[in-house]
Amino acid sequence: MIRFQLLGSMAAHGENGPVPLGPARQQTVLAVLLTDLGTPVSFGQLIDRVWGNAPPQRARETLHTYLSRLRSVLAGTHGQPLVRRGHSYVIELDPATVDLHRFRILSAQARDETDDGHAASLWAEALGLWQGAPFAGLDSDWLAARATALETERLAAALEHNDIQLRRGEHARLLPALIAAAGAYPLDERLAGQLMLGLYRCGRQADALAHYLQLRTRLTNELGSDPGQTLQELHHAILRQDPSLAVTGPAEAPTANETKSQIPADIPGFTGREDALRQLDASLEAAGDPPSTVVISTIGGCGGIGKTTLAVHWAHRARDRFPDGQLYLNLRGFDPGGQAMSPGEALRTLLDKLGVPPERLPSTLEGQAGLYRERLAGSRTLVLLDNARSVEQIRPLLPGSPGSMALITSRDDLAGLLATEGARPMWLAALDDDRARQLLARRLGPDRLEAEPEAVDTIVATCAGLPLALAIVAARAATRPGFPLSAFAGELVSGPPLDALSISDPATDVRAVFSWSYKALAQPAARLFRLLGLHPGPDIGLDAAANLARLPIPQTRRLLAELTAAHLLTEHAPGRYAFHDLLRAYANELLHATDIETDRLAALRRMLDHYLHSAHAADRWLPASRDPITLAPPEPGTIVADFDGNTTAREWLNRELPVLLAIVEVAEEAGCDEYLQQLAWTMATFLLWRGQWHLQVTVQDAGLRAASNLGDASGQADIHRRLAYVHKMLGRRDQAHEHSRQALELYRAAGDHTGQARTHLGIMFLFEQEGRHHDALRHAQQCLSSAHLSCHRLVLALAHNAVGWCHTLLGDHEQAISHCEKALPELEELGELATMADVWDTLGHAYHQLGRYPEAIDYYRQAVDRCRELGDHRHEAAHLVRLGGTYEAAGDPDAARQKWRTALKIFEEIQHPDAKGLRERLAASGSVR
Repeated sequence: MIRFQLLGSMAAHGENGPVPLGPARQQTVLAVLLTDLGTPVSFGQLIDRVWGNAPPQRARETLHTYLSRLRSVLAGTHGQPLVRRGHSYVIELDPATVDLHRFRILSAQARDETDDGHAASLWAEALGLWQGAPFAGLDSDWLAARATALETERLAAALEHNDIQLRRGEHARLLPALIAAAGAYPLDERLAGQLMLGLYRCGRQADALAHYLQLRTRLTNELGSDPGQTLQELHHAILRQDPSLAVTGPAEAPTANETKSQIPADIPGFTGREDALRQLDASLEAAGDPPSTVVISTIGGCGGIGKTTLAVHWAHRARDRFPDGQLYLNLRGFDPGGQAMSPGEALRTLLDKLGVPPERLPSTLEGQAGLYRERLAGSRTLVLLDNARSVEQIRPLLPGSPGSMALITSRDDLAGLLATEGARPMWLAALDDDRARQLLARRLGPDRLEAEPEAVDTIVATCAGLPLALAIVAARAATRPGFPLSAFAGELVSGPPLDALSISDPATDVRAVFSWSYKALAQPAARLFRLLGLHPGPDIGLDAAANLARLPIPQTRRLLAELTAAHLLTEHAPGRYAFHDLLRAYANELLHATDIETDRLAALRRMLDHYLHSAHAADRWLPASRDPITLAPPEPGTIVADFDGNTTAREWLNRELPVLLAIVEVAEEAGCDEYLQQLAWTMATFLLWRGQWHLQVTVQDAGLRAASNLGDASGQADIHRRLAYVHKMLGRRDQAHEHSRQALELYRAAGDHTGQARTHLGIMFLFEQEGRHHDALRHAQQCLSSAHLSCHRLVLALAHNAVGWCHTLLGDHEQAISHCEKALPELEELGELATMADVWDTLGHAYHQLGRYPEAIDYYRQAVDRCRELGDHRHEAAHLVRLGGTYEAAGDPDAARQKWRTALKIFEEIQHPDAKGLRERLAASGSVR
């Protein structure tokens, strides 16, 4: 039998584990049919509910495909439950197998139940089915509307459950959940009344009255109304301490499980960790039934990532799996007080929770541990050990016999526990953007988010997926419902974001939470953590970290391991380390507060030197027809990457490109203009090869500003020329012409014939793109004249190729071949392999136009092979496109399509804009893949 989950992320579980449900749209079809279980849904309704007002062109065919696949998925579930009736489809299943319908069945039973104890159990079971926002991750307006309605049903169920718990005298245990729920639904008067009653019964009359005044103010300001009659009467009863507010009868004796369940209250609106919940479920199921082993699971992650919230939520969800109780202990491993609980103190506390009187406690730690395990032997008990500091602190607290489970949260990686006790580790990462929005929506309501999407984007980006940060913003917004979200977003971006996330409670202040992990570090690791605050991210390699700290690589590796174990860093790939932006901001704050300016500036220069000199060393392996530059020596002790060939150089550039782009910003913010100008030169060829024109514009514009600040006219001319080419490739002809004009003026003023020749070459390509072939030839000839004056052999060869290319465009193919043949010997002697490929491409074009296809194919093949050998994939693809055209003209369409498909794959891999046109060309030929 398959059971379906709609109250959370869409999922299905069969007897052998999770059942794959296919892509998101297919899951949406299933969710629609399961929501209306037993009710036929017409084909047209399905299309409307799945795609709304924007169905794809072949929606009916696509829907048929999804339905056919779903029939296969559902086959064997008591026959075939997906049935077609006329033009409609219906799923016929036991409603109890779908959590949504089971929730409604249990809710109906609870409402009909006259015994409060049984009703409370039914409500608890019904609410326990909720694993997150309904239909999470599915994109359907119809489902979104149903999800909103279901949230209303969930709240109604929770309120009914609250009433019963209050009648049974369970106000103390219920109060934390009431406080959290009131924050999420600040205008719900029934919930406000329950909270007021709970506070009053817990001896907090003043807080109950304050909550009433706060609600009345909100209602007056937002709705222009007063609280209802029922709430007003409750307010007056609390004022006069009416005896009727006491529990009307003795609280029912709690069950054994309730007596021993000491888990803190669950967090209303928990969301975003569905995968982690499934992983915890799996760790329990792996032990078998009955369990054959002690299950030990660890939840690791940085401060504020939501370890405790996840553990508590799962403990509530898995309560029935531990009929003998649930123990909870905060080990204070990373607490504001800085004093972690000792193993002896922890054992004494746990034994006290198990009912062992102090006089029966053994005197030794070993004796206490033995008694503790004896008390748990043969039971099925969950022991939640929260905020652990070390393996030594935890090991005596582990159950010793099958059936029980230890669930441990820690900022340490607890590697020893994994190695010796076989613990199952789980590392919590930051929430992705979608889950971060889900968290905000659960706390603030979807309408408030939809009203200010840009502010929500800013909040999500600045909070960097840290649940604690998101929860703080949500809490502040919930207590100020009249404030726009843009006000909170503005606080986050207008100053240090940690200031906007600072609150009076040290247990939930983001900066304070980070500090507990930092203070636990040894001094060398703490220094490295601070220095990493200089690095812009998104990640850093081992050699760059060693360079930043000016330490040997082996020592740096050990310190990075310490930071990783403390979850202040993550090693997301071998040798690549990262932390989220809020931790980077915290590290930078510490750096400026702790380290003197000279040390900070020295580290900054080492970082810039590392990336500039390493990128320059890599660039030297990329063939390019340009003159080299000479860099100033790096800072003493700077580590510079070393490369043994074109492949390793390109791999380094590919890996470090996001970092290099961020380093450009760092250099500009720091006013390091010389670095910035040289970085722009160093990155130009690689970005050109990748065809990343927009990134090239960003980098070269920054380099141009730096050259201008330095008063370097020659440097400005070079960058204007590079920008002219990039704007040409982006189709921005006016900007391309303007940059070319400025480059020519600067080169002429300096008497730089080489620069003028290169600029005329760029203008030639610009006119060629515009179809002005005679103007293109004129500039190619001016390029040739300037090249003769400069006596620059490479530029002279480039000019001959340019003149040849223009001649073949104008139909004078023999003249084109003559110029190319003048260029080739020069290039061969210079060893300019990349430029030789360009000349072969021109010869291929000329011979193609002459109808001499075998010779054209031979030249194109040479060009392709040379670019492939050099790793110049952009030009390799361009040559393949023209080679395919020659095969097509020669009557071999299959070979043509094969070359085009190879070229398309390259264009797509490097995200080249020419991919679109080539895809259309292949489609027109009857083949894309």
